[in-house]
Amino acid sequence: WTPNMHAAQHGLLLYRVEPFEAMYNLSSHRGVDRGFRLGKEPKMFIFGKPEGLGNNADDDDDDSGGNRGGIEEKYQLCCRHELHILLPPDDTTQKSVSSSSCSNVYSLNDIVEGDAIQSIVQGIVPDGIRVEVPLRTILKTSQTGYETEMAVFVMVYCGEKTVIRREEADQYRHLAEEEVGKHVPLRENRRGRLISKPFPYYLLGSMLESGNWIGDGTGSTLLMDRRKLMSSCAKSI
Repeated sequence: WTPNMHAAQHGLLLYRVEPFEAMYNLSSHRGVDRGFRLGKEPKMFIFGKPEGLGNNADDDDDDSGGNRGGIEEKYQLCCRHELHILLPPDDTTQKSVSSSSCSNVYSLNDIVEGDAIQSIVQGIVPDGIRVEVPLRTILKTSQTGYETEMAVFVMVYCGEKTVIRREEADQYRHLAEEEVGKHVPLRENRRGRLISKPFPYYLLGSMLESGNWIGDGTGSTLLMDRRKLMSSCAKSI
């Protein structure tokens, strides 16, 4: 996935990877033909600009493969960060939470167990960036030092139809914290932390499975989407 990462720095997406049948095994160096190793399975990496993705789906020469829905997940780069949300001291999960500046009102159940966080953040990122919340956890007061429990969400931004770079992704993180903070209070000492470096989407499953990079590392209960986890792991094989 290193070519993908370097291509992203120049505004290019990896459209697809194909087997490469080399018709040569020599190159010229200082006027002399010299051999080089092709490797056991040479591959051809096809890159393109985001704006060209699927524009010529009916054209046989279209390098994007006519994939108007975005590049395949296994070629997507992602960045991730955590959102730490402070929960109210009572256990009233149906209580509505929203500030006066928000048009949408969510219950705590929507926030903790539903898709509210994903919906809020998806609404503030550019087109072509897919937001996922593949894992969440509840931290008890004994684990946080706060007077309330805390919900921790792993936020993942994937370059589905556009390039994702750490600099832009960190702006998404900032916007997510600002927007979610309008609905629920956030853990202040966890705000403003730099987003992760880009990684390939197919590694997400194994990263989640390791369980070493969320919350405070004290063995809190994990609530994860098992189907997404298993699907991601399967794609990495």
